[in-house]
Amino acid sequence: MKPIRFTRHARNRMRWHRITDALVEETLRSADWGESSVAGQTNRWKRVADRFLRVTCREEAERIVVISAVFKRRPPGEKVEP
Repeated sequence: MKPIRFTRHARNRMRWHRITDALVEETLRSADWGESSVAGQTNRWKRVADRFLRVTCREEAERIVVISAVFKRRPPGEKVEP
């Protein structure tokens, strides 16, 4: 696996949501879901207990750049009804 670089935003989100580096690395290695995002970014999702971890990253030639990592209550694609 390529080396992982965390942006300042990702580090702040990880600290706020109490997400470890190991959990992000595990999500990047074996995500439950994956989807394209904007500007060449991808979202990788992993179920963790009763929540869902979303890691937004961009893959470069020599490394993976983690842009954000947050916990969500709903899985990807599930819409909230008004």
